Amino acid sequence: MKPNNGLWVHTAGSVPMDIFKGHVERYGVFYPLQTFSKERPVSLDGTWIFLELSSPEDEKMLKKVAKALSGKVQLLSSEKRKYLHLSAVFVCNFTNHMYHLASKILEEEDIPREVLLPLIDETAAKVHDLSPQDAQTGPAVRFDKTIIDKQLSMLNDPAMRTVYQLLSQNIYKEKVTKDIK
Repeated sequence: MKPNNGLWVHTAGSVPMDIFKGHVERYGVFYPLQTFSKERPVSLDGTWIFLELSSPEDEKMLKKVAKALSGKVQLLSSEKRKYLHLSAVFVCNFTNHMYHLASKILEEEDIPREVLLPLIDETAAKVHDLSPQDAQTGPAVRFDKTIIDKQLSMLNDPAMRTVYQLLSQNIYKEKVTKDIK
């Protein structure tokens, strides 16, 4: 069988580049830091694209391709990329799950989820100007035990109560740690 001399790349955040090693000569990673859903088109314009290649020649070529799609291109090792992906899971997947939980609460009370959209937009916009920790508001950052306990009692789902407790404790702990420094 004739060897394949094409460039093989994957687009995964947590898969090392070396997955191709020993199978093909030319390989690498083309990782756009973006969320993709079948139901919604997305533009890569302005999206960071992270590259890792097995050869400098392929790096140069794939950089041109990435720059044609987005002006934000950076080389990043497999080791660093797995931490980037972990951060992306927190900021995207977990945040989206919080939207889902909030939607369930609203649905049970016959309140349209659209009422949260301006709050979601402002929360996301604030971190362009403030650190996420400085942008944090709400009962947990103030350690308003009266409100926290009242809201916990409103949650019928034990898993949602656990999430609420853990996040509230962590938000407050981070605030105290920051204030001590």
